[in-house]
Amino acid sequence: MARRGRRAEPEAAETAVLGAVAPETGKPKGRFGVKSLGIAYESLQSLRGRSMRTWMTAIGIALGIAATVATVGLSSTSAAAIADRFDAAEATQVTVSFSESMREAGYAPTLEDSQRVRDIAGVVDSGIVCAASEELPASRTAEQYYTRNVAVFGMEPGAMDAYGFTFTEGGAFDAGHAERGDRVAVIDAAAARDLGYSSLEGAPMIYVDGQEYALVGIFEAPEGEAKLTSAVVVPPLPCTEPDERYAPAQVFIRTDLGAADKVAQTAPTALFPEGPDNLSVAKPSDLSSFRKGVENEMQALLLGLAAVSLVIGAVSVSNTALVSVMERRSEIGLRRAVGAARRAVAMQFVWESTLIGLIGGLVGTVLGVDVTALVSLARDWQIVFDPVLFAAGPVVGAVVGVVAGVYPAWRASRIPPAITLRT
Repeated sequence: MARRGRRAEPEAAETAVLGAVAPETGKPKGRFGVKSLGIAYESLQSLRGRSMRTWMTAIGIALGIAATVATVGLSSTSAAAIADRFDAAEATQVTVSFSESMREAGYAPTLEDSQRVRDIAGVVDSGIVCAASEELPASRTAEQYYTRNVAVFGMEPGAMDAYGFTFTEGGAFDAGHAERGDRVAVIDAAAARDLGYSSLEGAPMIYVDGQEYALVGIFEAPEGEAKLTSAVVVPPLPCTEPDERYAPAQVFIRTDLGAADKVAQTAPTALFPEGPDNLSVAKPSDLSSFRKGVENEMQALLLGLAAVSLVIGAVSVSNTALVSVMERRSEIGLRRAVGAARRAVAMQFVWESTLIGLIGGLVGTVLGVDVTALVSLARDWQIVFDPVLFAAGPVVGAVVGVVAGVYPAWRASRIPPAITLRT
């Protein structure tokens, strides 16, 4: 009886240990699902006993997940914002051009033709434009003591409005100047500084290719229109009366957003009803590929940085789990001595790493969403966020935890029961 009583204690201990084996079969007791839940519960209790270490380790995963979620969210949001800005700037521009052969044949737009284009529904501003074939010398004096080569444009006032000219001194010449062909001009601020025009006091003159013009305004070149930097703009007489020194005339049109396609179809007929097919039309391209390209490029760049954060987090989890294995060698040896299977010991450490990754994934997802929202609000962007990321963040964190815990779990499973006797 005494001997049977001594045998009862180890058996009781064995059944209390997760992953204990049945003596007669050498196989784990109980159903696999019940045993796995038990191991998961034991892992959770172990983490609770080391809460500070658990949270510090989870921070590494959380930062990596937060970086990933914020990267995907911000790249989608910023790509949409960039495309919207492109829409506002480029998707409202239409240019109708006369050909070289038409100019040689004496065909050119008239001011009346240009007015018909402005009357089209959806047109905000438009006007005739033509550029000198080469830069022309400009000077402050008739004697041309100091000259600078500048780009010269013939342009209607409506074209200046369509481009979005802003004036620092004076203003644009008006339709009356254009109709009469007055010799007036406006100059870009960069060219004005080079030629010494600090203001318009005293009604200064400018001499372009030896011809005298009254300078009535100094403008800042519109954003995105580099060709107008250091340029001089005169009334559109060289455009309406074909001049060999100037390129064929164009009509530059600014439309309402979404009206560009309709205006592009209608403008050639309004401008040159005798042969609209002879005119070439440039209109905005489809922006879907542009938006997708921007989004993919930004995601590829930023996801690389987020992946580095995840790798650092995984190494942190693996290192912490390995230290935990070394600290708990006696505990693991005791479990092995009373019958715990190697698989059960390994599973416990995998579960611990998985739970740390899951916690980091949840926290990181919340942080990533918050960062995306705060940056979008600060930049006045419309938030574009894929709901799949809410579930993907914790899942990725758990997967990273599993991967990080494999080696420490293997090391734990190799600890022999005899380690208990030595310690």
